[in-house]
Amino acid sequence: MTPSARVPVGGLSDFVQPYRTLFRDKRLFTAFQAALSGILASGTTRLAQMARVAPGTGACPQAERRLRRLVHHEHRRSDLSADTLLDHIQAQGRARLAGCDEVVVILDGSDLRKPHSQTLEDLDTVRDLKGQPVAGYRTLNAIGLSPDGHHTLLYHTLYSALAPGFTSENTVVLQALAQITRVLRAAGVLRIIFVLDRGFDSLQVLRRLRRLRVDFVIRACYLNRQTRLRPTGKSEPLHGALHRAPVSHTFELARPVKQSQRLIWRPTRTELRAQQVWLDEGRLPVQAVCLSFPTRPQGDEEGWVLLTSLPVSPGVDAGQVVRLYLRRWSIEDVFAWTKTSLGWEDVRIRDFQALRTVVAMSWVVASYVFTLGETLDAPEIRLLAHLGGYVPHKNRPPGKKTLLLGLQRLAAAYLTTQTTRQGGQDVSRNVVLDRL
Repeated sequence: MTPSARVPVGGLSDFVQPYRTLFRDKRLFTAFQAALSGILASGTTRLAQMARVAPGTGACPQAERRLRRLVHHEHRRSDLSADTLLDHIQAQGRARLAGCDEVVVILDGSDLRKPHSQTLEDLDTVRDLKGQPVAGYRTLNAIGLSPDGHHTLLYHTLYSALAPGFTSENTVVLQALAQITRVLRAAGVLRIIFVLDRGFDSLQVLRRLRRLRVDFVIRACYLNRQTRLRPTGKSEPLHGALHRAPVSHTFELARPVKQSQRLIWRPTRTELRAQQVWLDEGRLPVQAVCLSFPTRPQGDEEGWVLLTSLPVSPGVDAGQVVRLYLRRWSIEDVFAWTKTSLGWEDVRIRDFQALRTVVAMSWVVASYVFTLGETLDAPEIRLLAHLGGYVPHKNRPPGKKTLLLGLQRLAAAYLTTQTTRQGGQDVSRNVVLDRL
């Protein structure tokens, strides 16, 4: 059974019912639902705007104060936190992926940049889009791709190297790998393939993936690390060893290239070399795929090196490894969408734990929008697609951006009618919607 066959059509209130166990007070759970609706309707994580547009709270002058108390953990009858939200996110992911034979997990980080902030608690240093250091925090997120191509949120955490108890980024990654694997194994997933980008190819990560007995495709960052072509052979740099291997395949690759903060896919002539190598002084065997771009424009990167546990042979097997890595770029689209449409970089809360909670709530909302695209035959979803500007096309269903825009337009219509009634104006709903 596919995940889409198990997900019923329902509103946000139905989707968040499993989170009810975090609250021992019905009013607090209602406030939590209103906060998630506020993120959906406003497209931001600024509490004032969330409280203003959330259904049922716009006319209440205490709405923002109540929301602040909720996310600052000031209620003894609430267990709401970033960690408890992650537990429920993973429980939902386990239910959605139960029965899948194979799941591809894309794990990657994304920085939350606050370049003008100075008083936020445990404020770390990250990089802006030009590579310059700015204030901010780091996040690590994982999206599971089912065989039918649906997205499922499996992991999210926000962390700071300056927070009490922080050990290292490698520790965060190792814990995430173990936790995601445990969740998917509990769901009965037979094969797990992690797809990771540069920076995740440390020996600690590679060893952990081997111990977890999962498959992986990782783009290598440390190209000068010592490697061997045989367990007891002579050590030499990885990049040099691969370039001495013969070209086994030549083809045209649609290569992702970032230009002016946009991602374009540029057709590029590609030469492929494949070689088994031994890392960690001959103790860790992996397959390596080297992709060279001899016709690349000046200034572009000259190639990729992919490390994998999958079998590699000229043509079919090596092509599968390349296709798996290219799927990694879908998470870049998810990051761009969540930052612009759900605004988790907009958060303005000094307390570090409260900030983590609000950002985790925005990812709960993102997970809900993922589910909307799995039931496109439902009349409610067709309405959202229409409101989002979708033009019916046989081979192009509405995406998450279109559906979220439809939700926000629906929320705007609702807010308009409510505001008009509260103002005492005797205007019919149809007139208000026509004006909108």
